[in-house]
Amino acid sequence: MPTSTAVSSSARNSAVSTDVTSANAVSLRILVVCTANICRSVMTQAALLAEVADRKLPVEVSSSGFLTNGDQASRSASTVLAELGYDVGSHRSRITTPKIVSAADLVVTMERRHGRDIARMTEHPGKVFTLVAAVDLLRAVDPEITDPRKRIAAASAARPRDDLLGTGPDEIDDPFGKSLDVNRATANHLGELSGELLATLFP
Repeated sequence: MPTSTAVSSSARNSAVSTDVTSANAVSLRILVVCTANICRSVMTQAALLAEVADRKLPVEVSSSGFLTNGDQASRSASTVLAELGYDVGSHRSRITTPKIVSAADLVVTMERRHGRDIARMTEHPGKVFTLVAAVDLLRAVDPEITDPRKRIAAASAARPRDDLLGTGPDEIDDPFGKSLDVNRATANHLGELSGELLATLFP
């Protein structure tokens, strides 16, 4: 699968790439999607990759957007991520395609409209959630179910049929063009959600 350029965690003094960070075979592929793949999805990908490395989980994380290929992370996103110890200097945006979506076991988006667009690209729309909804739904799955793919399937089965329609409280506002404080708050929130996502996938 084509992946966006690696994101590394300099705070851990080691590179963290989109490839598996342990000797285990990949058991789950997560795709993170926002509008341009230069702010929210980059923040989330960085946090997920660091957690995956820390926990040595057999997970691959990539990201994409809808606007352009080849753009760097926004200056504000890069700044606040650097404050958190993440180096995203090599990141380049990419446009979401059916092939990219097909390769993922779980797709998490920042807004419902992203999910609607992606659901039209796949024969398996049940794997597409907003990040917030994914965490909430997975949290409610029986902890006796330990296979992450089965947990995703259970979460999908329990979701409301209209959960990607309109707008709602399960969306993350775009910090692009806003202050560093707004970007910091967004990065911190996405970092918390990223940790919760992995905790609910691998209880």
